[in-house]
Amino acid sequence: MSEDPYKVLGVAKDATQAEIKKAYRKLAKALHPDLHPGDKTKEAQFQAVAAANDLLGDPEKRKRFDAGEIDASGQERPQRQYYRDHAGADPQGRYASGAGYGDFEDLSGVFSDLFGRRGQARGGAQGFAARGADVRYRLVVDFMDAAMGAKRPVPLPDGSAIDLTIPAGVRDGQTLRLRGKGQPGFGGGPEGDAYVEI
Repeated sequence: MSEDPYKVLGVAKDATQAEIKKAYRKLAKALHPDLHPGDKTKEAQFQAVAAANDLLGDPEKRKRFDAGEIDASGQERPQRQYYRDHAGADPQGRYASGAGYGDFEDLSGVFSDLFGRRGQARGGAQGFAARGADVRYRLVVDFMDAAMGAKRPVPLPDGSAIDLTIPAGVRDGQTLRLRGKGQPGFGGGPEGDAYVEI
């Protein structure tokens, strides 16, 4: 699990965006890999600082982190996704059940006994279906991998991994979309997508 980004940057939770930017620049300058070639510890610290700045330096991501919607690595917190599970569904059937008056179908037998004919239920009996939630990941890659392209595994919360092909020339901050690699759909709905920010 990633460290608290506020602790990584050494700033208070109520720090201004300017204070966060200043702290990041100071640490990035001191820990930059060019100043410490081959020092894996400094490189890991530099990557942690960059990840913390990516989260806290973006006011929207910072707001979502402070609200507990995403974790320190920028990934969605599954227990907070109940609304988003449904929000991504097809707008015309987002919250509507496809059953129509199907709930009354079981009563049609009673009416047929009373009136000598079987009542007709309106609508089908299919249940609620929703598209799965999208998930977001961050992946730190080496400069050469970004320049030349590479294949890297992206670990998932369930312990599995997605093999991500990083295209040559990928830019810092670029987001790659993996269709159908998000959360599973509900009621037979399609899977969400995975977005990997480089």
